[in-house]
Amino acid sequence: MSIPNLDRRSEGQADALSEAGSLLEAEDTRLLVDIGFMALSHGFVASAEEVFLGVIAARPAQEAGQIGIALARLHRGAVDDAVTILRRLPPSDAARLFLGLALNRQGDAEQAQSILGDVAASAGAPFSRTAQDLLEAMRDRSGR
Repeated sequence: MSIPNLDRRSEGQADALSEAGSLLEAEDTRLLVDIGFMALSHGFVASAEEVFLGVIAARPAQEAGQIGIALARLHRGAVDDAVTILRRLPPSDAARLFLGLALNRQGDAEQAQSILGDVAASAGAPFSRTAQDLLEAMRDRSGR
């Protein structure tokens, strides 16, 4: 899956990432995901993106790296990129939750509310609770 504006790596860098990915165990990849989200939560967006690129190289079929890149894009204000990335993912609870968040940031409150409402009604915790919190915040901001 191609990521907008991240496909500019040299062939050597791409080969190194693929080789490194084949050396990582599942637990190592989970640790990388955690590190990426911690970096993102502390504002180290560029570092988080690099970590999530490693996650994508190690586990390209898993969503965590793609979600991480999308959230980093949201952090940077590249909302359209985030929406594009999240729309490409299979509709898991996490992907739908963050797509709803990104759509709201993009200004599509109606579609965001629809997706978040579905997540709130059908997803397991913590996704359903987070979706409910986002919906309440949207309602508070709109005065409804």
